Amino acid sequence: MKKQIIVPIDDSTQSHQALQYACTIAKETDADIVLVNVQPSYTSTPNIHRFISKADIQDFIQGAANEILEKAIETVKDPEIHIEKVVRAGIPKVEITNLAKERNATSIIMGTRGLGAVKSAFIGSVSLGVLQLATCPVTLVP
Repeated sequence: MKKQIIVPIDDSTQSHQALQYACTIAKETDADIVLVNVQPSYTSTPNIHRFISKADIQDFIQGAANEILEKAIETVKDPEIHIEKVVRAGIPKVEITNLAKERNATSIIMGTRGLGAVKSAFIGSVSLGVLQLATCPVTLVP
């Protein structure tokens, strides 16, 4: 099985920089890139299904994620790099690390967004969570 690098993308500058770095690593190691976007699940929102159908929620999640993923793929200029798109809904740190485990990924390469109260003073909460939960190496790209 070919090596796989997980690259979470959220349309931030840092996630796009991480994708560019991942492309370099993928080319050097003959690995595929699994580009993942994690959307909120909305299923835990009380009574949401009284107003919006599950199908409409799923369509919204898929549409929002596809817009972000397609924009990211357009920035990859090398046709030799194989990129697979994955959409997940849930808690980002959990979904990213679960995907890495499921795919037996060689690594996760991601940006350090940090949009909390102390913006960019430290790494973002998702990055920190992935570092804590991952079972493969994680590279953080500033």
